[in-house]
Amino acid sequence: MVHFEMFSLARTGSQRLVSFQDFMTVRSRPNLPLGISVPVSDPRDPAYVASPGQGYDGVALILLAGGDNCTGSLLTSGQHVLTAAHCFEEVSQDGQPTLEPSLDDVTVVFRLPEGEVRLSPLHIDVHPEWKDIDGFNGDLAIIHLSEPLPPEVPRYELYRDSDEVGQVFTRLGYGVMATGAKGEYGEDTSTVLRQGQNRYEALGELYNEADGESESYIQPGTQLIYDYDSGKPENDALGIEYGLTDLGLGAQEIGSSGGDSGGPALINGKVAGISSSGSSPDQEGIDVTLENDTSFGEYFFDTRVSAYADYIDQVVFGEPMLLQAQGNEPRGSQPGRDVINDWPGALLSLPLILLLGGWGVCKACARRRAS
Repeated sequence: MVHFEMFSLARTGSQRLVSFQDFMTVRSRPNLPLGISVPVSDPRDPAYVASPGQGYDGVALILLAGGDNCTGSLLTSGQHVLTAAHCFEEVSQDGQPTLEPSLDDVTVVFRLPEGEVRLSPLHIDVHPEWKDIDGFNGDLAIIHLSEPLPPEVPRYELYRDSDEVGQVFTRLGYGVMATGAKGEYGEDTSTVLRQGQNRYEALGELYNEADGESESYIQPGTQLIYDYDSGKPENDALGIEYGLTDLGLGAQEIGSSGGDSGGPALINGKVAGISSSGSSPDQEGIDVTLENDTSFGEYFFDTRVSAYADYIDQVVFGEPMLLQAQGNEPRGSQPGRDVINDWPGALLSLPLILLLGGWGVCKACARRRAS
């Protein structure tokens, strides 16, 4: 069987924590953050920079301990930020997730035309199915800010329809510079909000092993896949390995890199995906750099927001309750629906507080790298 590397899309301030190939065997996905990778030769090309006042001021930079950072999006409450669970992992050991992350050294930054607004979290709610293992299931978290943002700061609704596959989305994220031809610039320590587009091409379970036994098993209906196309057939990962031919969006096509973790993918201005992880293809020669480094020919995985909309609503707007996960299988999935809005198990009717709260999946096992 083939092991391959997936990586998370988080980003560290001390350059990249590790190269993609340093994880597991060929493609697993370690917990690394990512930023936007652009399809042109200049990673600083202003065409991909989202400056304050351009409509994306509700996309937050999340500063973490040790110089790491992730990205998040302000929800309609004005006081909650949606991001990725793997951003808050404190123990580097598979299967031992950090469900109650420390609030120390977490700062949420909004860059507005008038200047920066920096807020601390009151608490962080991590989805109870997050287990910090290869499948990256339940990779979402919600930060409850110490105070609401002014109403003029953009807030983002959830994308609740289940028609994401085939749709073009706008990706936003803070993170390390990268280009499709060369991958990440490891020396980059800037935090610039960048944007670009891509298209969701399949649901995450496309990547599952036939027997469904791998630790990299993706819960059906809960993740979305896209690849990073150069416009050349030889770099069309999903086309070559899965028969889903799509040569991309040309100059608009982007990939996700370190520091993008938790960042939104917007469809019609609503959050449809949360940047989670990525991987390099199994077949050699598709990935232009032969490394899992956010270059042309790689796969990327987003947490599917529509699958978790009820959970998010409960955390943001509902009465605090104890959330209990019961296993890894999605509850409430129905043919043609592909959601888990019956999310894990039943809500216990106790007025207790919520559990508090970066990429290649394994076609055979191993770990993806976080974005």
